[in-house]
Amino acid sequence: MAMEMRASENISMSQDLTPSIHPCAAALHDSFLYSHCSSCFRVLPSHFPAHSLNHQEPFNSIFPISCTTCKASIRYCSAACFASDSVIHSSSGECHFLLQFTYPSTCSLGDDTADIRAALRLLYFFEVQGYVPSPPWTELPNRIGGLLVSDLKKVLKGGVVAERIREAGSLMSCARRRKRAEEKQSYHRSVMVEEVALWAVMTNSVEVQINEEWALGLAVYGPCFSWFNHSCLPNACYRFELASWCKDHLPCELGSFWVSPASTGETPTLVWNYEDVGLSQGLSTYGPRIVVRSIKEVKKGEEVCITYTDLLQPKAARQSDLWSNYRFICCCQRCTMSPEIYIDYMLNFDERNLNLGNSNSAAVVCEELADVVNQAIAEYASDDDPKACCDKLESTLYQSLQYEDLQKDKLSGRQFILHPLHYLSLKAYMTLASAYRLRAQGLCSTDLHIENNYKTFKMSRAAAAYSLLLAGATHRLLLSESSFIAVTSHFLVSAGETTLNLVRSSTWQSSGQRYESNSSFNLVSCYEFNLRKGSLPWFEFKLMSMQFAGCISTMLLYCWPFLIEGFLYLEKIKNPFDLSWLDMAMLQAQCSLGEGTTTFSTCKCFACDYQSDVFLEDKVKCLYQLAIHLLSYGGYLASICYGPQCYLVDHARDLLKVEV
Repeated sequence: MAMEMRASENISMSQDLTPSIHPCAAALHDSFLYSHCSSCFRVLPSHFPAHSLNHQEPFNSIFPISCTTCKASIRYCSAACFASDSVIHSSSGECHFLLQFTYPSTCSLGDDTADIRAALRLLYFFEVQGYVPSPPWTELPNRIGGLLVSDLKKVLKGGVVAERIREAGSLMSCARRRKRAEEKQSYHRSVMVEEVALWAVMTNSVEVQINEEWALGLAVYGPCFSWFNHSCLPNACYRFELASWCKDHLPCELGSFWVSPASTGETPTLVWNYEDVGLSQGLSTYGPRIVVRSIKEVKKGEEVCITYTDLLQPKAARQSDLWSNYRFICCCQRCTMSPEIYIDYMLNFDERNLNLGNSNSAAVVCEELADVVNQAIAEYASDDDPKACCDKLESTLYQSLQYEDLQKDKLSGRQFILHPLHYLSLKAYMTLASAYRLRAQGLCSTDLHIENNYKTFKMSRAAAAYSLLLAGATHRLLLSESSFIAVTSHFLVSAGETTLNLVRSSTWQSSGQRYESNSSFNLVSCYEFNLRKGSLPWFEFKLMSMQFAGCISTMLLYCWPFLIEGFLYLEKIKNPFDLSWLDMAMLQAQCSLGEGTTTFSTCKCFACDYQSDVFLEDKVKCLYQLAIHLLSYGGYLASICYGPQCYLVDHARDLLKVEV
């Protein structure tokens, strides 16, 4: 028995499939409670000190407004946000929960309680809507308000998740009982309903992501969103929109949906719930809204799916992640296809494909490499020692890829070849780009004498190089499968920003080589091109993407050697946007590579204006043009999968200082 969303009409690529859907419940992560509004999730004015907040002040004289009962744990940016959320905060029991949680206790719930507070709010929402039967229950429901809450009995049999649900459920029950006692209402002494609500949050919530740095909190949406199933080859993605309190509150209009629910054995009641205004609109007037958007062409009647997990993981890691978080085994096309498709073949590329012996031996070596990579990343996250992380990861990468050995057939003594597209390589690139940026920033904060300035510049070069390598690797996957458009857009913008920071560094400025481009190549060109062409068919989109990549690849011929000088592993990489330099023996697989072996043409993209001959003489101009291409192309891809007004497009626009 399952619900799903199917296209009600033929859908083109880059099309909003839903209106802005309001959350049933939303809660900030604990670390953002003092800096962001708990209603609209916007940043609070920084010039108002926390000690001056008092409910006795007039709403129009001082902001933000805080809840004085729970010691200013919940804060609002305006009177409108306070009016829309304060009743939910109080009546749900969240206020009493924060009081009892902030006092010294023996609970082991960790540093973040966003899921618990979201569960309290969700339970209050369901009670207001009349979706929760009075406890005690004879058996656990399969759904509440259309949200799937099955398998809770199995989860509660034991384990870390069971312990959290039990302990949090008990605290939630106490908080709700205190509120009921204040209001002199009767209450059934059962924590079962709280446990079900928390399980609903765990299996139906999404992280609210509105910038590149962190997720602000959790939000749970009704069937309008929660009935979109997962696929490891999704044809849709979603974005968040923060409502402005000064704008009118507009309910979700069912007529603007391009999808409709379908069921396998479900009762008609759930379809009615899907159309329920309460479920589509929620109680949170100004909470973070969500919009689903197509990233592929979808035929009428075809299921529309999003992804619940990291697509850059191999099958085993994806399956493990989905089971631990959502309790299901994925049976999508990507997970069941035999032989495996190109992207999974490359994400798992090892000695099995070189006919060098036992595949079980390769699996063991891969696990050992994974342990080394994961340990280095974990130590970097906890100890904040970027140099040790860089040394360990680069040593592992270098020893696992010796291109000369491939050319000279010196593979007999090698146990493992770590391809640049292997998922462990991609994880390492992400961490190395971050670690080198942190090292450069750390050096910038100290005295800028000549030696230190040189080291800073070297760290910045490495950060740009690894960002480019990550963007190039994921772009190669994108050319094989458009499901990777979202992750590729993020890496392209990040690579563009890192390269732009390198160009604007003090080393270039001190040498008088700073370059400001007069290029007409900017986000305006991308937007106009997108509007002029409309929603592109896949083959046209791929052709345009190859033209962009061809331009970027050509520029890298001139500036890549400069970026990687002095870094042994990076010097093994000939061109991060054209991996055809790899020996073809590495690409001879038992499965069909199909589009994966595509090479780039040298065609100019629609916005090129560079002269290749000047790049040899002017590295700054070359890098500047490269950054412009990366930001513009990344912003263009982001406008396809998120829409032209998403935060990623805005970020690229701000970096280019272009007004659209």
